Amino acid sequence: MRILAIETSAEQCSVALTHTTGVAQHRWAAAGRVSENALALVAQLLAEQSIDLGQVNAFAFGSGPGAFTGLRVACALVQGLAFGADRPVIAIGSLRALAHGAARSLLRASEDPASPVRVLAATDARMGQIYWAVYEGQVAERTLAEPALAVRDEMADHFARWRPNIVVGDALRMFEPAWPARFQASRMPHLVADASMVAELARIELAAGRTIAPRDAAPEYVRNRVALTVAQRAPAGGTVR
Repeated sequence: MRILAIETSAEQCSVALTHTTGVAQHRWAAAGRVSENALALVAQLLAEQSIDLGQVNAFAFGSGPGAFTGLRVACALVQGLAFGADRPVIAIGSLRALAHGAARSLLRASEDPASPVRVLAATDARMGQIYWAVYEGQVAERTLAEPALAVRDEMADHFARWRPNIVVGDALRMFEPAWPARFQASRMPHLVADASMVAELARIELAAGRTIAPRDAAPEYVRNRVALTVAQRAPAGGTVR
């Protein structure tokens, strides 16, 4: 099964394509013109694999939460590509993709690949807030805590409740100094969700028949207030994501 995936929810963007021996991927830094860069790299990826859109079985995107503009871009691009190729869409939560990537890294290094994995994924939501969720399983197949917003001082309580053995995401730098010393977990602050993680999870969803029509694809924002005025943003010292 060939799945084309786009992940543009964070500052590191990527496109990926599954093939018989694995996943091919291109990354770039999100610095304007995200849509144009994504389309150019999609075309490059297809050319490198010598296939056209008609040979892609499904299209997937990182549905968030994350940067609002990036989420809208990924969703719109996948909708357009899927409409044109008459193929289904698979929306993969960006925190789940990140949790899957962390679990994959841990299991590769583990002497016991069957050991239980529980991941708390946490990313910087700007404005002093954190997107977080908890997943369990080798491919983050069980959602224990749905994606939500928190502030730094709440994270220790979430950790104490869920007891993850992995904590992953760039929000670690925001709340790690406040953790009690007794909290033990593998920490992966530099890992980011990418299109290869989205594609791997989408392959599982496609095999199980869990797809949606292109018109039904939508980002997962989590934060209800999509836009704030400049005056509202200033006290928080951040931009809207």
